[in-house]
Formats: sequence, structure tokens, C-alpha cells
Amino acid sequence: MTETLPPLKALRAFEEAFARRSYTAAAKALNVQQPAVSYQIKRLEEDLGTALFTKERGRLEPTAAANELFDTLSQSFDAIRRTSDRLRQTASASPVTIATYPGIGAYWLSSRLPELSGALGVPARVVTLVKDADLLREDADCRIIFGKGDWPGQDARLLFREQVCAVAAPAQAERVRRAPQGEFPADLPVIEQEDPEHRWIGWDDWLRQTESGLALPAGRTAVNDHGLALHMALSGAGIALAWLGVVEDLLAGGSLVRLSEDTAVSEAGYWLTGRPGFFETRRGRTILKVLTGPQPGSGRT
Repeated sequence: MTETLPPLKALRAFEEAFARRSYTAAAKALNVQQPAVSYQIKRLEEDLGTALFTKERGRLEPTAAANELFDTLSQSFDAIRRTSDRLRQTASASPVTIATYPGIGAYWLSSRLPELSGALGVPARVVTLVKDADLLREDADCRIIFGKGDWPGQDARLLFREQVCAVAAPAQAERVRRAPQGEFPADLPVIEQEDPEHRWIGWDDWLRQTESGLALPAGRTAVNDHGLALHMALSGAGIALAWLGVVEDLLAGGSLVRLSEDTAVSEAGYWLTGRPGFFETRRGRTILKVLTGPQPGSGRT
């Protein structure tokens, strides 16, 4: 006695042929050719060791064995379909998780979450982490991460390049503007993001690349996250470097002011990453479309 199940294709062909009493109609329902159905039924009869159909006046008539098999099969297939539908509904209703840095989450992604949740039809959940290694280990649908788009085992889509400018709150920007040419308010802190691996554009890089005439004091206030640097700048605690893609709306709304039009750029940027094939899924396409499109209410096109 065999312990293996009959081939699934043969069982599906049998189910359709039994219900429709026709190989031709079954083939049409399965979107295959009629000989394919006939072949699968023959395989099933050989596997079971019994005939399943006879022909009377060109119409298929099930045998007693076929009636018994169909009763069992229909109950099993119906149960599988119900379970599959429930699992699909559960999966489609689960939140979408995006992992990124605190600064990106607070100052760029958060304003896009309502549109994203609406487009997906499920809540969009954000997890923030400072280190790249932690982001890549996080169990998330996708990530927004800084680099050059070359992470093993990840598909990557560019959101925006690294374009860095100097910013401050309006009152502090006015102090800089009124300072004598070539000088800088001594009591206005310069906020520097710690970067031992030299991945980001820092103040020294910015001054060198832009040849800015802004004379900064040697003393700096160091923080370990771009989001914290922006928060301090917004609160008037100093001046900071900011990514234009991140602070575009803060600049447009007047919460931050550029200290000059000088911009430093690099080959790096912020990328949306996901597992291979993610951006071919409905969720992946939707997330990519929302995050690369204009922000609602910004007036940008």
C-alpha cells in the first residue's frame, strides 16, 4: 500500500472533470488543453488502480469510486480554500514595518505615513535604530538606509542623494547674518554628528567642498544621530548640517533657515531596500510610489 498522495494536478483535473462532466470544460476552467486533463485523469486512475469515469453518449459519468473520491476531495479542497483565504486576509491586514534612522523617521517619513497607510490599506509601522547593522538585522518589510545602494541580499531604490547644507533656527540664523564678515557668534554652538567611519559629510568636508566663507569656531557639540542634531538646531541650540531631502519641508515652512546657498554633495544617499523581488509585490510597489512621490500638501510635483 502506497503512503503517497496522488498528484495535486491530477486531483484538480479530476475535481473539475467530475463537476463539469467534460474533459473539455474542465480544461477550459483550468486554462489548459483538453489532452492535459485527459492525461491527468489517466495518471490518477493508474495511481488508484480503478476507473473513475465512463462515457455515455459523449458525456462523462463518474463511477462509484469517483463519487467516493469526489466527496472526500471536495471537503478537503473546501477546507484548504477556507484556510488559505483566512491566511491571505490575515497577511494582507498585517502592518507594514519600515526600519530607519530616528532622524529620517521623525523629520521625513512621519509626514508620509498617513498617505502610505491609506494606499496600503493597513497601518504603517516605523522602527528606528541608529546603527546600520541593527537596521539590516531588523525583521522589517523594508528599510531606509544610508549608503551607495550595494547591500548584499537586498534590492535598493534611491530616495534622494546626500546633499548637505548648513541650517539654524530663524533667530540663530539672523545672528549669523548680522555678525561681522568672516566672524561667527562665539556663543553659538556648532553641532557635529559623530562619524568615526567618515561616512557622512561633516563640517570640515562641507567647508572644504563648498569653499564657504563661514568661519566656524573649533569647538563643536557632538551628537551620535542626525535627528538629534536637527532637533537641537530647531530648538535654537546651535547650527547643524542637514540633508536637503530630509529638511525640505522644514525649510519651506520657515522652521529652519539655510545659512548660505552652499551645498556639499556625495555619491551616497538614502535608499529604500527590501528583499529580492519585494518591489515587484503590491506592497513594495505601493511603498516605493508613495515614498518617491511628492509629499501631500507640499505643493511639489
